[in-house]
Amino acid sequence: MNSQFRIKTLSFAVQSILIYGGVMHFAWATEQDQVTDTATLATISSKATISDQTEGTGSFKANKSKSSSKLNLSLKETPQSVSVVTQEQIEQRNLVSIDDVLAATPGVTVSKQDSERSSYYARGFSITNRQIDGMPVGDNSPRADSFFFDRVEVIKGASGLTGSTGNPSATINMVRKRPDKDFSGSVSSTYGSWNNTRVTADVSIPLTQDGSVRSRVMAAYTDKESYMDFYELKSTAAMAIVEADLTDNTTASLGFQYQDNDPKGSTWGTVPYFNADGSLAHLPRNFSLTTDWSAIKHKDETIFADIQHQFDNGWMVKAAAAHSTSDNSWLVAYGGSGFPDPSTGKGLSIWTQVAPYSESKKLNLDLYATGPFQLFGREHELIVGYSGFKSETTSLKVDRKIDYPAVIQDYRDWTGDLPKPTYVKTGAGSKTTTELFGYYSTLRLNLADPLKLILGGRFNTYDYKTKTWLMNQKPEKPRSFEQFVPYVGLLYDFNDRYTAYASYTDMFTPSSKRDRNGNYLDPEIGSSTELGLKAEFFDAQLLTSAAVFWSSVKDLAVTDVEYDQGKVPKIDDLDTAYMSSGKGLKINGFETEVIGKLQDNWNVSAGYTYVNSVSSAISNSTTTIPQNQVKFFTSYTLPENWWNGANKLTVGGGVNWQSEIFQNWGTAPQNAYNGGTVVQKSYYLANAFASYKFSDELSASLNINNLFDEKYYLNVGFYNGVY
Repeated sequence: MNSQFRIKTLSFAVQSILIYGGVMHFAWATEQDQVTDTATLATISSKATISDQTEGTGSFKANKSKSSSKLNLSLKETPQSVSVVTQEQIEQRNLVSIDDVLAATPGVTVSKQDSERSSYYARGFSITNRQIDGMPVGDNSPRADSFFFDRVEVIKGASGLTGSTGNPSATINMVRKRPDKDFSGSVSSTYGSWNNTRVTADVSIPLTQDGSVRSRVMAAYTDKESYMDFYELKSTAAMAIVEADLTDNTTASLGFQYQDNDPKGSTWGTVPYFNADGSLAHLPRNFSLTTDWSAIKHKDETIFADIQHQFDNGWMVKAAAAHSTSDNSWLVAYGGSGFPDPSTGKGLSIWTQVAPYSESKKLNLDLYATGPFQLFGREHELIVGYSGFKSETTSLKVDRKIDYPAVIQDYRDWTGDLPKPTYVKTGAGSKTTTELFGYYSTLRLNLADPLKLILGGRFNTYDYKTKTWLMNQKPEKPRSFEQFVPYVGLLYDFNDRYTAYASYTDMFTPSSKRDRNGNYLDPEIGSSTELGLKAEFFDAQLLTSAAVFWSSVKDLAVTDVEYDQGKVPKIDDLDTAYMSSGKGLKINGFETEVIGKLQDNWNVSAGYTYVNSVSSAISNSTTTIPQNQVKFFTSYTLPENWWNGANKLTVGGGVNWQSEIFQNWGTAPQNAYNGGTVVQKSYYLANAFASYKFSDELSASLNINNLFDEKYYLNVGFYNGVY
């Protein structure tokens, strides 16, 4: 269990302890019948007057999202499941990192490999497509501070139009905050368990009297320890942005974003689940065999800019670019190898990684035009664009000197007191360059008043190459290919409340495997098919959705047995050859979600997800992702008529529940418990909060996470360990 107390000036929240049941029954019972106007226009109505921004709305429900197809659609008009964590949720629940935000998102699983690395999963596959303002940032991006972002959008299934590569799991799009035309600001201070101290400042300043030129500056500093021995983290995050209305129809912005994660006592891998004799280790949750100098550091700097122009005929053109530089440094010693013998203290040894020089640079571009057009007496929408990125990662090799043995003599006496390795550059290194660009277009056809068809496609070019110098190894063979990704969506409005939809889309993952002739295999193709129903209630303040989905990845690589057996001539630099199976892994399931306001003073977010992974001859079903998952959170501001000042108090809470997960890594000790299978039984986590608004300028909040102090694993089976 951990708790955090926050005091926030100029906007704020005090957060604790009510878990509501029977929410939907109350919603249906109390809603008044509404008379819907069945008259419709032969146009697709413009949403230009509806703001994307969720900051200041006081709602868990977002108005719209462009992340699925780039079209400016409401969530109800989007033919895919889209979960959006708004600013109201981020503030109330004190979700300070993207890990926190995604853990609160229905249908998403957060898994940790160690103290610094997290993986995200949805619909049975890992999420490798992450974006900021619609532009890719990569799979191995740092756990960004959520303070930068107005909202986080998660588009379920494949999203080939905007992301192209990855799995048919989901795409995460983090949307930055923007400056206001009026002066506003806030400062906050947080203190929580394990000396978790955090301060933030956020100010929006108009630079002209009418606000046509405006700025926003944000900064956050975190200094915290952990339930794990030896660990502490200092993190500095900041962002500055200037936005200007160049004309009545033209807006441009320029910004800079910075984050520096500086941990000490970093872990590298998991904690042993088994003892050497195969019994359960039952190590305490604070157990860590790291050192106080072990650190996996990450620093990221990004410059971003955009400009957009709105024409009088409804068309809009936009150009956006971003350039980021990321520095990664590994200096880690961690006792992650082996299985302990509690009677002797032996059995464990140290992994050491010394890789202090790694730099990644990425350039992102996104250019597009969108607007309406007339055809056969109806108004339709079209978008055409070009987007992509070029990334370069340079790693420098070092000679290292390690003055400690790998074997741990007695883990029971571990103090982490090891000498820090020394190292010098060797002059050797490597550079990896990846380029992925593509042309895309989406057409939204108004076939009939209730019927809309979305057709889209993206044509991609992919290039990958490596360069090495002063190294006794051959660089990877360059690879390049072209790939077309389709998108189809169909929506039918039964009335103003209910909309049914169907969609199909693809994504692809470049293959690093080569065939017997030395040629790279074709990309693995991921596809998603989805059928769903969406409905809005309470004057469109509450959105409900239900969907069934089928996802698959095909053309997985399998070993070329004849090549391995020497039945065909071998290539000098190719020890193992592969061939495309044409088969892969299939996933199906369904999910439901309710989000928004039941009343003006009552927010709710609830979701249930069922995922069924189907094994094939070459791919096993996924067992480390829960088959069933429930996430529920609600907040309620007390009515003013309860007592004088009651409306200043907001209370709420929620529960996350997941079913059993397990994995057998295959290297467990002989006679290991449960046949060597590492298991996390089903469990739930309860959270609670309360906030009190002393005035318009001052409020305080209390958040309690893991209210009943549940012990659980965030990762199972990784090297037969747990985290």
